[in-house]
Amino acid sequence: MTSRDPAAGELHLRKQTAGRVGFAMGCVAAIVAAAINFARAPRPLTLGVGLLIVLVAALNIPLGIAVGLLGERFSRRSAPRR
Repeated sequence: MTSRDPAAGELHLRKQTAGRVGFAMGCVAAIVAAAINFARAPRPLTLGVGLLIVLVAALNIPLGIAVGLLGERFSRRSAPRR
């Protein structure tokens, strides 16, 4: 990012905001997935089952970030063609 290109600064801010929104979406998805899996898990819960549920639910966080960044990229205006 240089001081000569104001568009680069705006692009950086857009990506940062999209990443943060994606992180929030991923966290919400992880909490919902963990709650659903804990509700449906066979009883009694063991440490291994609980750990597996949490780790699988945590996979939603990077997926949420990726979806946020893809959404930013698809919504970005393309440069005018010459």
